[in-house]
Amino acid sequence: MADEPRRLSDFLRAHRERILSDWVDAVRVLEPAKDLDQPVLLDSLPQFLDELADFLDDVRAGHPAKEPVNPPTIHALDRLEVGYDLTEVVEEYAILRRCIVELVHDEGAPAMRSAQLARLHTGIDRAIVTSTARYHQASERTLRALERISSTALTYGEADVITGIDRAIVTSTARYHQASERTLRALERISSTALTYGEAEAMLPELLKVLLETCASVDAASLLLLEGEILRVHAAVGLGLEKTVGEIVPVGHSLAGRVAQTRGPIASREAASDPMVTRESIRRAGLRGYYGVPMMLGEELVGVATIGSRHANEFSEEDRLLFRTMSGRAAALIAKARLNAELTRRNAELSAALDYRDRMLGILSHDLKNPLGVILASSYVLEKAGLDDAQKRSLARVTSAAGRIDRMIKDLLDYTRARMDRALPIARREVDLLEVCKQAVDELRLLNPRRVIGLDCEGSMTVSLDPDRVARAVGNLVNNALRYGDPDAPIDVSLRRASAGIVLEVHNQGTPIQPDLLPHLFEAFQRGPDAGEEGLGLGLYIVKQIVDAHGGSITVRSSQAEGTTFSVLWPAS
Repeated sequence: MADEPRRLSDFLRAHRERILSDWVDAVRVLEPAKDLDQPVLLDSLPQFLDELADFLDDVRAGHPAKEPVNPPTIHALDRLEVGYDLTEVVEEYAILRRCIVELVHDEGAPAMRSAQLARLHTGIDRAIVTSTARYHQASERTLRALERISSTALTYGEADVITGIDRAIVTSTARYHQASERTLRALERISSTALTYGEAEAMLPELLKVLLETCASVDAASLLLLEGEILRVHAAVGLGLEKTVGEIVPVGHSLAGRVAQTRGPIASREAASDPMVTRESIRRAGLRGYYGVPMMLGEELVGVATIGSRHANEFSEEDRLLFRTMSGRAAALIAKARLNAELTRRNAELSAALDYRDRMLGILSHDLKNPLGVILASSYVLEKAGLDDAQKRSLARVTSAAGRIDRMIKDLLDYTRARMDRALPIARREVDLLEVCKQAVDELRLLNPRRVIGLDCEGSMTVSLDPDRVARAVGNLVNNALRYGDPDAPIDVSLRRASAGIVLEVHNQGTPIQPDLLPHLFEAFQRGPDAGEEGLGLGLYIVKQIVDAHGGSITVRSSQAEGTTFSVLWPAS
């Protein structure tokens, strides 16, 4: 999940082949698609996905953006040629939408939280509009040609048969065109509503209002969301059903509960008297036609959506199509809102835990400074006393261990300061960087007498920086080289002038850094596989904080042949 693209456009590109494969498998349920070769079936869809990703990038960047037009236009004409009807053209885009949303949801990708998800719906809706319009234009031309054929056929005595067939085609196409236009207008309004409202609870009633305003035969609508083994009314409009928000319907009870149980649409022709409809609020509303559909996200049931009419005892296929489409959109928007809420809650808990940890680390580090100072001061006094060789060795071990603890405490204090204040305070002054490096290297030579640490310098090293902070950075880099480098090979520290400032390099031979560790090398509490028990994994993190505070930069290169080199640019000013 951590490696998933955060931008929806990048997610589309990264998962392009998976989306196309899922779509090919799913779209085979359409009758005309069953026997099509895959290249013909895919048609211009790959190009459409690419242009859709580019469209999302332009929207995100604030550039003038236009939804893809050419691929849907070509697609519509190609589908007309291979025998698709208008509903099947629209259904292909609905399947594409479902494949994308389900894949984002299944992968738990950060793209699910992207504000561009609503724009994705807009781009697909516009493709449906374009395809439908182009299909309609082409089919109208075909029908005009059929009318002319019919007129010609009058001369030959077969007019009744041909005209009847042609008129059926005209009526059917016009009806589908009107229904699809109405559906697309509603979808466009739903997309706009989703962009306006950030929270699902505020958005749901507005979605239902769009439905009521689009379908003249619908007088009331409700959305019930699944909570364990019950459905709870979260939004309702029309005929006073707004008062039913909060009502509970057990799964398996009444029409809505039966829909949740079967996960299929259910209709009633006389809701007020139908024994299947047991909710008193619905019976009192005087509904005749009552229709419920499951709100699904892949295999997951999100809830149930219902519509009712006081005048019609059943809804047209066009109204049902629109309602199912709206319900699918609502399910995706609800799932996105729930995911955002859960992520917000978890992020708040994680942030509180991290803050508490940082406060405890800061307190602990501060309180350890005084007793550790006593240990170090006492060891320095004892070094001047007359000790035998065994005592000197014991004292050296105490001094070395106390030095390591001192460095860890300083690292912890700098870590908590960086976490709280976002930047380390530095006190710049003109210093000789060579002298700063000598001091840091000499201390480590005393603590590691068996290791060779070289220091090479070219030219004047006078620069404005915080000497104490820079000495810490140099010490941490050399310590890192000592810990992970070949113990029989020297550590090389070098300084040289560059046009932008002074370049410090610390080089060691040994096993190269693993490629998958390189992107995380300067993160807190990161330790290499051979770190052993020493250190907290803060050394390189502190180095990066010190370099950043000075306005510099740090890079690393590592290979088996050349070893590992950390390069720091300390800026000239």
